[in-house]
Amino acid sequence: MIKPPKNILILVFLHTLIALPMAYFVNIWVDEASTLYTTGNGFLYSVNNAFSIEKQAPLYFWILSLWRTASDSIFFARLLSIIFSVLAIIFFYRLARKFFDEKASFFATAFFALHPYLIWASLEIRLYSPVIFLSVVILNLFSDIFLNRRNAERQRRFEIVFISVSIIALYTNYYLGFLLAGCFAALLVTRKWNEAKKYFLQMLVAGLFFLPLLWAIKSQIAAGSSGFHTEKSLFEFVRLLWSYFLTFVLPTEIFPTESKEISDISFFRLWIMRIAVLAAIVFLIKTRKIFDEKILAFAAITATIAAFFMMPYFLLGGRYIAVRHAAVLFVPMILLVSLILKEMLPELTEGAKRKNIFRPNNLIAACLAILVAFFFAYAVFTLHPNLTKRGDWERIASFLKAHEKPGQPIIIFPNYDALALPVYYKGANKVLPDEKFFQWIFESEQETAESAKRQAEFVISEIPSEANEVWLLTDESCENGERCRPLENFVEANYTIVETKNFYLEKLRLLRKK
Repeated sequence: MIKPPKNILILVFLHTLIALPMAYFVNIWVDEASTLYTTGNGFLYSVNNAFSIEKQAPLYFWILSLWRTASDSIFFARLLSIIFSVLAIIFFYRLARKFFDEKASFFATAFFALHPYLIWASLEIRLYSPVIFLSVVILNLFSDIFLNRRNAERQRRFEIVFISVSIIALYTNYYLGFLLAGCFAALLVTRKWNEAKKYFLQMLVAGLFFLPLLWAIKSQIAAGSSGFHTEKSLFEFVRLLWSYFLTFVLPTEIFPTESKEISDISFFRLWIMRIAVLAAIVFLIKTRKIFDEKILAFAAITATIAAFFMMPYFLLGGRYIAVRHAAVLFVPMILLVSLILKEMLPELTEGAKRKNIFRPNNLIAACLAILVAFFFAYAVFTLHPNLTKRGDWERIASFLKAHEKPGQPIIIFPNYDALALPVYYKGANKVLPDEKFFQWIFESEQETAESAKRQAEFVISEIPSEANEVWLLTDESCENGERCRPLENFVEANYTIVETKNFYLEKLRLLRKK
């Protein structure tokens, strides 16, 4: 095993230096509140909720429920994600050393360790950081067993570990199965027929252990596909894949606003990447490096994962392949780009002579480093505006406690968002709804008029009839369109607005009965 040098520990330090303070100060958003709700009442409670509520593979939620027995704080829950990210950085360096010399491996690991997407994953009380870590481990083992052959005795040990890690991965996130399929495709396109046969048999073993989850997947797909989804098209799917590529290679706003106009920085980035992709394609074809075994292998892995994303997209809708769900693409895509750059910038490869810092390749590498540093800094700066996530629930709770009076219940629409405020708010008034948080979540992408009406009617029914004044919280989707129209009609007919306060993607209003 390759021992990481001290400079990799410096990268770990820099990652934690950014992530730890943000993990402490940044408020949670509703998906994180859902995780806390699922894992907040012990292991046995989370065993059932991972299937019935989260409708995901259960292992991360089981581990987090045990982890939180030591402390139920938000920071401690996020600390688990940071630990997974740190381990991913260390294992990524080991993976990079299989394909690059020490200098190039350091640069690739620095790109990975300081990438805003990995920093974002470290701040999520969700399974994205474990997915990235498991992706790195899987690719390490895959390279050891199938790409870089070991002696027979060591290889058998690695094979047992690989099967075990594959089972763990499938129980952590179903999309990691796309990565495992991608590894099989890599063996096929590189014509490693014997290795492909051996790999297929190993995956059969992992599949047998995965069989108990098939009934859960069936019910989860049924629940996810029952809601209304926006119109889907192959063009829109390709556009989503292109956005992942842009985010992973040269990030700007990882989570752009709903505005159709892109920022000036993103527009500049777009043209840089268009030119860079065209130049890379011309280079690969002209030099025939497109047939390089390692480039071919990771291109196959990346393309297979992308192709498999078509299943959740066309079956469940675009909300199931948002950029946060593309964590399984993050590592293979970075490696693929790094391998291409290795061929395009030979001064970074093993054995290159360092005679003059102003030689063309060194100068290009320096310019790339400055460019990446600029975009990374911008992406981290825009990641969580004013150190807050969607909803701004901590500031809302502080505002309510400073301005509320007893007898002013707090009503939240949509239902799912009502999970988040109670994490911070411990005031005098009741937060409603206090049930059925997940009933409409699978219709939340774009409800039909009927489903929006049902949810609004339920929220309205939760408003205590004796309350003369109520606080109403609605998210940014209520600003435009008809999603909140039934609720807004009820408000206009029965209340006057006493006070309005806007928070990050959330509006708070104090309503008084007419």
